[in-house]
Amino acid sequence: MEKIKILIVDDEFILRRFAREILSRFGECDIAVSGQEALAAFEKAHENNNPYDLITMDIMMPDLTGIEVLKNIRNWEKKHNIPDKKQVRVIMITGSQDKIDFLHSFQQGCEAYVLKPYYPEHLLEAVKKLGLVKNNT
Repeated sequence: MEKIKILIVDDEFILRRFAREILSRFGECDIAVSGQEALAAFEKAHENNNPYDLITMDIMMPDLTGIEVLKNIRNWEKKHNIPDKKQVRVIMITGSQDKIDFLHSFQQGCEAYVLKPYYPEHLLEAVKKLGLVKNNT
């Protein structure tokens, strides 16, 4: 199985650890604890010619919301002419059941949305639907 590069963005330690336990079977998992840290990691990965394949991101964070981070990522990709097929795939993982957050997440280009609290299979199913990993993993 080909490994993917993953960035887990959440300000809560236990939730970062939970996501890492679930996703580490698919590849290298880096951690960001804030929106600013996520943007810096995203850009650095591109500078090193080793971009992320997947980002899981909380919406509610203390500095920037996940939606703001996603908007910045999509603007960066557009500015740098990253083709659609090469753009990072983003799964929002949030406790927010606000329909506006859901709508804005998809408007900014997220591909999946997982509500907290979640079971491992919820996150696994979202990753598999993106086609980044095989269904039998």
